[in-house]
Amino acid sequence: MLEVKYKGFFTLCNIDYKGNFVAMLPEDGEEFLIDDVRMRLMIKNHGHSVYVPNVYHERISIRGYKYGLISDIDDTILHTGATTLFPRIKRIIFTRSYQRKCIESMPEVFRLLTQYGAKTFYVSNSEANLFPVIETFLRKHKFPQGACFLRKNKLLSHFLKRKKKTVRSKTSHKLRTISLILRTQKDKKFILVGDNGQWDPHIYRTIIRNFPGRILYVFLRDIHDKISLRRKCWDGVPVIYFSAINDIKSFIAPRLDSNF
Repeated sequence: MLEVKYKGFFTLCNIDYKGNFVAMLPEDGEEFLIDDVRMRLMIKNHGHSVYVPNVYHERISIRGYKYGLISDIDDTILHTGATTLFPRIKRIIFTRSYQRKCIESMPEVFRLLTQYGAKTFYVSNSEANLFPVIETFLRKHKFPQGACFLRKNKLLSHFLKRKKKTVRSKTSHKLRTISLILRTQKDKKFILVGDNGQWDPHIYRTIIRNFPGRILYVFLRDIHDKISLRRKCWDGVPVIYFSAINDIKSFIAPRLDSNF
């Protein structure tokens, strides 16, 4: 059991065998500061203090923004080769975090959108044990800070198993997380950013159907570099496929002060 205290709030939560836990904290209308959280590991009725790292050493606010920007990570802003097994394992093991390559101009565009009122949420199917790599990458390339939602930790043996996965298992984490963000941020609209390498189009179409009127735009990077620019529409939502970020800069720029 883990004892969690946040200001005047107190709760106990279970820790699974991998060390994962979820603590639901109340909304108090203020900026969230990780230093306000106190945790103790309860072993045989004795509490042992747990250090909670503060990633940015400053307050992270999820209020007072104009619209939300929900972005995938793998092959959307970070080159990973996530669509193929062995290149992905090779990069995870042998590529240091500060050597990870960024999709060209993505930090610039994200910072520009932040400047005009966006709040970024990073939602990825990457496992939580890769968080230090992702956090270092985001810092190095000066992406806007924001909440980062990853899947539970997995061991290397998991990737080597040839177990058939269902569509639900590949999409459930991102679908569940994005739905949670939209439900808790009821008065905000969102832009979805992803790629066409795995399941982002399927997930984003589902989100549009489940949350009508909440999605402003969908931007999907073509990882095969075959689509320079293509425009579609899903249930009234503009969908922009692109190969290079320069392809959509002209689309984004005139909308920064208006319907974005």
